[in-house]
Amino acid sequence: METNAGFGKSELFLTDARLAIGVLNHLRYQALNRAFGTSREQANVLTAIVLLGAADGAYEAARRIGGLRPHVSGGDAALGAIALRDASLSFAGPNVRAIPGFATLVAVAILGGFAAPAVRRTAHKVRVAEQRLRAFEGRVRSERIRRYADARARASA
Repeated sequence: METNAGFGKSELFLTDARLAIGVLNHLRYQALNRAFGTSREQANVLTAIVLLGAADGAYEAARRIGGLRPHVSGGDAALGAIALRDASLSFAGPNVRAIPGFATLVAVAILGGFAAPAVRRTAHKVRVAEQRLRAFEGRVRSERIRRYADARARASA
């Protein structure tokens, strides 16, 4: 068996990254198909709509949070963050402290849990908007077909 000397760490990383992106893209197609019943051709448009809805929700949340004045001092916030980190690490087990980035993963999971209801509301709003657009498009198509049929009948008469 011959090995290629030009295939190093950077090529391996790029290959793995492409494979991971391909798998994530396939999972996105499956999730959108199950949640909204879309085809692969419609998935990119629906993804853009969902991302825009999420961005709008994030903007509104940031706007509301920006106006709040926290009544917690910086030291108290730091102490709370340390306590939360230690509690999450002790809950997960004794060997978890050796895993790099585990605390960050837990923090992202907690924040994701808080964001899930807003994402569900946004997804519902997107579904309702899509249904309204489809109904409107159907009405416009029916009216257009009726007008063409009337014009054809007048031309043949």
